[in-house]
Amino acid sequence: MDNNYDLTEYVDKLYSVAVSKAQDSFVAEDITQEALLAALIGLSRGQKPDNLWAWLVRILSNKYCDYLRDKYNKPQISFDDYQFDIADDNDFYANDEYTGQLEAVRRELGFLAKTHREVMVRFYMHGHSIEKIAKDLSIPLGTVKSRLNTGRKHIRERVNEMENYTKQSYEPDILRMSCSGGVGLNDEPFSLVDEKDKLTQNVLILAYEKPVTETELAKSLGVPVVFIEPIVEKMIDGELMKRTESGKIYTDFIIYTEKDRKTTFSKQLETVDKNFDLFWVEIEKALSELREKEYYKRQTEHAKSKLELHFCIDLLMGGCIDVRNEVTGIMPYSDYPYRKNGGRWFAMGQQYPPDYDYKNDKDFWKYSISGEAGTEIRNFRDAKYLELRKYDTELGSYPNCYFRADYIKWFYELLTNVAHEDSAVGDNVLEAAEDFITSGILKKDDAVTLNIPILSHEEYHDEKRLSATHHEKLSKDIHDIMIKLFDNGYVRLQSHLKSVPKWQQYMYCGDSVPMAVIHKAIEKGMFLKDFDYPIPASILVIDK
Repeated sequence: MDNNYDLTEYVDKLYSVAVSKAQDSFVAEDITQEALLAALIGLSRGQKPDNLWAWLVRILSNKYCDYLRDKYNKPQISFDDYQFDIADDNDFYANDEYTGQLEAVRRELGFLAKTHREVMVRFYMHGHSIEKIAKDLSIPLGTVKSRLNTGRKHIRERVNEMENYTKQSYEPDILRMSCSGGVGLNDEPFSLVDEKDKLTQNVLILAYEKPVTETELAKSLGVPVVFIEPIVEKMIDGELMKRTESGKIYTDFIIYTEKDRKTTFSKQLETVDKNFDLFWVEIEKALSELREKEYYKRQTEHAKSKLELHFCIDLLMGGCIDVRNEVTGIMPYSDYPYRKNGGRWFAMGQQYPPDYDYKNDKDFWKYSISGEAGTEIRNFRDAKYLELRKYDTELGSYPNCYFRADYIKWFYELLTNVAHEDSAVGDNVLEAAEDFITSGILKKDDAVTLNIPILSHEEYHDEKRLSATHHEKLSKDIHDIMIKLFDNGYVRLQSHLKSVPKWQQYMYCGDSVPMAVIHKAIEKGMFLKDFDYPIPASILVIDK
């Protein structure tokens, strides 16, 4: 084949011709790929067209006629215009050079088909201007116009149909995993659903409302069922999906939508606004006791702030959960199911639209708290026990990508002045220093040092006991105003979801109250006065 023939530069133009003929982006993608494949085979066998573009259009026209013949059962057309035999193409596929070009063309075509559909969806379904589409997709105005030019009425009807029946096939939603309990040996359930794996995420979303078959999922997502089956088996094996006796499958954990998260949000803020003093009186008493503890007094000023925040979150969450437990019942950790991967957890999912931006929803996430998490190791150097405990909030958070044992080891080495050349951790751990400094976990003066509170195992449990004592009192004080938040706004589950614990249905009914109280105290100058640094509510626990 003459290497001067580079078909990738013709993909866009040829695809546009196909769209104008077929009036259907999916059909256009198929016949463009078939035409390019036929052209590559011809070139590989020595064809040297005088006018490459005209030759490609002629092949495309034949392929379109083939499509019409199959669609309307018309007689087969002649292949005379091809001027080569295309029946036996084994020699073409045996040639790495040609198959490499074919893959390049397919990649190019796949991108073009995606952007063509994206232009239509943005224009017809979301009402974006041509200028905005061009800017957002980084393509010229003329390209946007050409992709909207053919078959406008027909295309809009098709996209409306997609909106009603197969939205996930062209605008896949986002699913973010979380869990309550202890993760598995390979970080399950998080590792089961990669953040970039949109197909798995939308399989789980579509199978949530009711049991479905793999074929139904495949049709909804617009992909062959052969791609759906291994995902389903992986999810069943990982205990995120189940199969019914009739053979259908369903997602076996709760998935929260924006409506679920925000149903009682405004009411929660209003409750705190009207009853702030009722919350804060008990917290102020508890903080006074904490500040008298020797383990508090020995901390740096920054570490004291982080310890106070950890303590207040723990106390407020405990008080609110006590009220919730009156509605849902108490579920101790001993009731959590053992998982085959060594974990003991209940999964949860957060569903977001494809264009979701956390920054545009900051007024909601300002009041969010991740449940307390911990990672521990035993018998490292002269320490019997090391653990990092943390809550993550808008005021500060521990970088989750570093929430692993090696980083906890490194913190202990920093604390005990272990020389770099004697470190037991790899350079990749040490390279995270800047991220830890930025997040407030470490600080750098003459040297890098820890910037979070350090407690012994007994001291940490003393902090928890003090919190528990006061949250029991707090829950009685706030009971009557909090119980109203759980009257409605809980998540109604479909009848097939039997393994979701009841407390998960009510989780968002009072979830924003603790941080609403803390932010109100900060606004009033009663807590964390004049801070201008991140405050991750993280504690390093050490036992020697």
